[in-house]
Amino acid sequence: MKSFKVATIFLLIIASGIVNAQKKKVAVITFYADKVIDLSEVDASADFIAKNTKLSDDPNFNLSKPLGNFHEAFFNNYVGEFDFELIPEETVLQLPEYKEFEAAYGNYKNIGNQDAHEVIDGYKVVQSYGSRLEVKNLKPLAEALGADAVMFVRLNYKFNKTGIGKLGYYSVQASVGIDLFSKDNKSIFQFSEIAGSKKKAVMVGGIPVMTPEKIQPMCESATEELIKDMNKKIERLAKKANKKLK
Repeated sequence: MKSFKVATIFLLIIASGIVNAQKKKVAVITFYADKVIDLSEVDASADFIAKNTKLSDDPNFNLSKPLGNFHEAFFNNYVGEFDFELIPEETVLQLPEYKEFEAAYGNYKNIGNQDAHEVIDGYKVVQSYGSRLEVKNLKPLAEALGADAVMFVRLNYKFNKTGIGKLGYYSVQASVGIDLFSKDNKSIFQFSEIAGSKKKAVMVGGIPVMTPEKIQPMCESATEELIKDMNKKIERLAKKANKKLK
């Protein structure tokens, strides 16, 4: 009987090892927020566009807090729902090939010579849209890490207007895009989630007051709501993604 129990435990250990060995290895290779707020859902005047650009150039407009909060939630609460083995951040960020990697579509400077993106310390801005050239270029890096796939995480913000004419008000919506591609440039999954801020901005001449003191709290509020929404939906989203990971 004792030998039977030992054999059973041994088989369970082997089976567990086989299951773990079959898990895909994923490397998060970028984690950033775009400081230029999207105006696509509002009727943006030239003055609005100019003030929006000036805001993104303002060194006092700092999205490190909401980005850091989402980064913490992502690694503490969300990653565990996915059926893959995540390569530790420090392994990715300390890899010489990663440090030397230059993205074709990376960070850039605005008119005021300020970075257009807020980035988690150690990461590079690497964008996954367009021809997916970046994914192709990342293959040697993925192979050096032993990764089967690479993941892109980005936060974006956009204005949302309610009300009529100059009598309405503006709020900010935060959205997250999480894209996963195989090292051979095949899309495994892409999904996004969006949430609106509870804080709102008053308008002057049909445009919200475009100062860091007014807009940044709305970005932080929208990110807080995004984290709450993701907490509720990540299990369902992960189930869909896990089917594609197999």
